[in-house]
Amino acid sequence: MGLDLSGIELPFTVADVVGGGMELIGLVVGFIVLAMALMFAPRLINFVKGVFGKGGRSAH
Repeated sequence: MGLDLSGIELPFTVADVVGGGMELIGLVVGFIVLAMALMFAPRLINFVKGVFGKGGRSAH
């Protein structure tokens, strides 16, 4: 009973699907990294300003 798919051939292989997926990730990853950098940059700038601005907290 069950579905017999032994006679069906697909026009692509698993390697083709994995390769296409990796290419898609390769196209999108630059934008994701840029967005994360833009989100993290203000925190980093404020941290550096806090450490070097007015002698830091240890100068009080």
